[in-house]
Amino acid sequence: MSYQTEQKAALISFLAAHASQQFTAGELAEALTREADIGTSTVYRLLSALAEEGQVRRFHIGAGRACYYQYVAGPRCESHLHLKCTVCGRLFHLAGCVSDFMQKQIFATSRFTLDEHQTILFGTCSRCRGE
Repeated sequence: MSYQTEQKAALISFLAAHASQQFTAGELAEALTREADIGTSTVYRLLSALAEEGQVRRFHIGAGRACYYQYVAGPRCESHLHLKCTVCGRLFHLAGCVSDFMQKQIFATSRFTLDEHQTILFGTCSRCRGE
């Protein structure tokens, strides 16, 4: 296994272990510098490659310029909407049938189509509400 492959494996392993979380490239670089001695520029380069391969999802939240990354390992994350807790930051996958129903209702009432790659509904998860 080459050094680059080990670095990529370390990044994928970290992201997979935190699959319900999103990170900025800086946050990932900081964590991986401590855990696996991977440099910041390497993290940025690997994130771009992983996003192109479809293993990592890159998205923006809010009006800021920061990109967030989340491990998805394939197209399963592209065919439904997402829910994001504004308290703990966890991202939830909305069940496909619910996502499809919501998109059909939005289209039927407004003739507006949603971009599943970009659509995140914000709110508070049950754990953060103490349920």
